Amino acid sequence: MASFHNIRSFLPLSSRYGHQLRRRTLSLPTLGHARGITKSTKHFTDDEKTISNTTIIMQDGINIEELPSIVQIIHGEFIIFSNGKSQAGKRFEGLGMEIPQVSKKLFSNINFEEEQEIILGFMRCRRVTDIFNLLEVCPEEEVTPKVALAIIKQMFELENNVEFRNRGLNQYPEEASFTFTRGAVMKRLIEIICCASEPKYIVNALQVMGRDTFQGDKLKYLEFLCTHCIVLITEGKLAITQVCDAAKAFYNLGPIGSRYVEQVWVGITDKTNCIHEKEIYEVMSILPLVKQSRKHLYNAVEKSMINCWFKFKCEDIIKILHILVQLRMTNSRMLPMISKWTDLNIHALTDGNLRWIVYSIMSLGYTDNSAQKALARFMKARKGKDMSPDLVSVIMDYCAKMRIRSPEILDSAGDFFIRKASILTVPHINSICRAYGLLNYEPPNASAFFLTFESYVDEKFVQFPPNVMVDLLLSCVYLKRYPLNFVKKVFNPYFFDRIHTLEASDLRLTRTKLKVLDQALTLEAPNYSGPMLPKDPSAKSYWRDARVMRCVNMIQPALIEIVGSEERIVPSALLPNFPGTELYIIDCVIDMEGKLNFRSFKWSKNKYALIVNLPDHYVVNEDILVGPQAMRCRHLALAGFKVVNINFEKVCQYRMYPDSLKSYLEKAMKKATIL
Repeated sequence: MASFHNIRSFLPLSSRYGHQLRRRTLSLPTLGHARGITKSTKHFTDDEKTISNTTIIMQDGINIEELPSIVQIIHGEFIIFSNGKSQAGKRFEGLGMEIPQVSKKLFSNINFEEEQEIILGFMRCRRVTDIFNLLEVCPEEEVTPKVALAIIKQMFELENNVEFRNRGLNQYPEEASFTFTRGAVMKRLIEIICCASEPKYIVNALQVMGRDTFQGDKLKYLEFLCTHCIVLITEGKLAITQVCDAAKAFYNLGPIGSRYVEQVWVGITDKTNCIHEKEIYEVMSILPLVKQSRKHLYNAVEKSMINCWFKFKCEDIIKILHILVQLRMTNSRMLPMISKWTDLNIHALTDGNLRWIVYSIMSLGYTDNSAQKALARFMKARKGKDMSPDLVSVIMDYCAKMRIRSPEILDSAGDFFIRKASILTVPHINSICRAYGLLNYEPPNASAFFLTFESYVDEKFVQFPPNVMVDLLLSCVYLKRYPLNFVKKVFNPYFFDRIHTLEASDLRLTRTKLKVLDQALTLEAPNYSGPMLPKDPSAKSYWRDARVMRCVNMIQPALIEIVGSEERIVPSALLPNFPGTELYIIDCVIDMEGKLNFRSFKWSKNKYALIVNLPDHYVVNEDILVGPQAMRCRHLALAGFKVVNINFEKVCQYRMYPDSLKSYLEKAMKKATIL
């Protein structure tokens, strides 16, 4: 009977266990070389079959990509694997070049009960040497791929346990004979696994290799396993989930296996029609592991998701969103499908699940009518009752960021704040309250709302970070609610010291906002004894949006025709005695009395301040300015200008029609009023 110990026949004498064991090995009978390990006619060396890397051009509709692939070298011939089809490989069938190293018929007589008994026998071993000794007497045909995989797992378990108990101990010194023996045994076990007709053993072996802590030479058997697995993938013999598991296992192997990860796309592209709701997340999970083939894999998953998005479970949606957030795929075409799914299943979602979904799409900066309707329906149905404060805060953050001015959402959140203010934390208060000012929306029962807000902030003033406190007070000013009771707490040295503990970028921004707050209270609050802050006389440069500058250039010829002289037009003017911030830069000033002179500036009914309003200056789907822009218009009007609001999108629409553009500007200037 041929036994597994024949692997010793190609080891040097110094690598064997001793004379007594060697004598027993030599005395065992064999059945000849047909089943032997070292002289089998079915064994081929690495020189006879290797793989190399290449790239191929892949076209999918209008998308053309250069993707990595492999070339299999067989006796000097090249076979390029693509979608599991290889004409060159068919020419070598029957020539003994592509048959496995171990005959599959070798294990045909082993049944399930015998396999389990053999596996249990190896599981009883408490040392790696016991496993090697048991392999010496175990017949080769009994070491099936399943048994070989179990042996490898037990070896890693014993090795890891020893290393855990003895930190820094190396079981296999580099020069010891045991090191070479261990590598040879591992290579033989992997060869047995690779002959399996079921690829699951190969994938499982690849996953187990991530636990291999062997400090000796393990490159040969790892390369052999990785090469065999990637060849099976390119031949289309692995299912989609197995391909994804193999990709993760490649990545976990570090430099040895990570170079194969980029090539697994072939095994998925070949089975695009088999990608259903269960496989979509599996393919999505390997996108962070690849770079060159990421776009190709994503497109394949995206096309498959169109037909099955409504079948997803909540856990799958959250996992997919996590991948999209991780990769920052803000323009993903999956987001509309996820939004529709949320609208369809909003009634069945828990507060925790909905919170993560809203947070994810907010991180991706996405909104549409389906998402807005779903949240509005949810908030209206719950009416703020029994809702998690975290969920309400995330929804309000989402509305503030995406400029969603939904009465159903804002009214429900306002009622929730009035009733639950005592259990809310500082972040909750910040998220809920500042949204109303940013969206320029008066909360329901405004008197009770702001009375509750004032009471809470006064009680826990020191718990608010200084930048958060300034933002909250500004949000009140946006709604013409002036926080005069907090002036002494804000404009004092102690609060300024807290501001100077912020990071450099936050410090500059908070100081600017504090100047805007001082200016706003000076202009609008009748009982405010300001300004409290000194003027900044230093000259500064300010960032300007290129769209605004382009729009001013587009409308200038039409403005010249309207006002009659180019001297009356001054682009990008900063008002004197105003805080040095972009908020107070007038995009275009028109003085009908002549060239504008800010040094001798006087109030006049013939001075126009043209403000170019970009799309993000309006709330979504409405012609209502957000809070900061509405306050900007009020302050310019209080400074003596007729404020003219110019819609950027309409200017772009009329740019090819000079008469229409001129008519639009004239109507906008006629609507301008002065306070």
